[in-house]
Amino acid sequence: MNKLIKITLLNLCIFSSALHAQVTLTWQNHTQSYPQAIRLTEALVPLMQSAYGNSDQTADGFSSNNISNIYWPAAALYETQESKVAPLHAQRQRLIEKLTTLHQRFANDDRTLLSAIDQLTQVVNSWQLGKRSPIKIDLDLARIQPPKNPLLTDGDYTLSAKPRSNKIFITGAVNQTQVVAHQAYQDVSHYVPASARIDKANQDYVYVIQADGRVIFAPTAYWNKQHQEVMPGSLLFVPFNTSLFHPELAEVNDLVVSLAKNRLL
Repeated sequence: MNKLIKITLLNLCIFSSALHAQVTLTWQNHTQSYPQAIRLTEALVPLMQSAYGNSDQTADGFSSNNISNIYWPAAALYETQESKVAPLHAQRQRLIEKLTTLHQRFANDDRTLLSAIDQLTQVVNSWQLGKRSPIKIDLDLARIQPPKNPLLTDGDYTLSAKPRSNKIFITGAVNQTQVVAHQAYQDVSHYVPASARIDKANQDYVYVIQADGRVIFAPTAYWNKQHQEVMPGSLLFVPFNTSLFHPELAEVNDLVVSLAKNRLL
């Protein structure tokens, strides 16, 4: 009996917290606030009305014409309140400090390495960060599958839902950070051949941070190569080659990947 009472009280506390939650959701520079927890689909209705107006709406308030342009496989929901973003900012600061130290250490050494470090520093500093939700965001699935329709509780959220990108972003231990055109069915190696990597790059693997949030450590050398396609809008990070002489490069690689998968698309 006592256990049942405790469970009931716990459920009441959770329900009460949800009722008194303050939720804000931002999408395409439009923000809506809610005095209590709300399902994602319910929150999207006023946001889409604000962004697109009231024309051509479906019965549940969505504009079918505009929704059809969204590339849902890359859609993502981020928690952007300070308590969630602060650890990511701390990671970025640690990464910048590591990159600065490496730049000083190799100041009179490899110019291609220095250039790669400088370019990566600029890229990382440009990222807007938020804790990415592991839940796949898909409006059609959310309407019919409750687990795909997350409850937004107390906090600030940003939704990334855009048309399909035709770009691939490449950075890391490469001669030139660049944005290239996405090509269907092409392997990772097509975008980052050996000639694009600096001497101190890992020549055997590339991190693929897919647009849907998955991180793949893709083998690309002649001895281990496996065909790995890249989603449009994804980021390819060529890691630095780690060794007993430069163990700090392993942490640099890990920090870049962690931040990259939590950057706002």
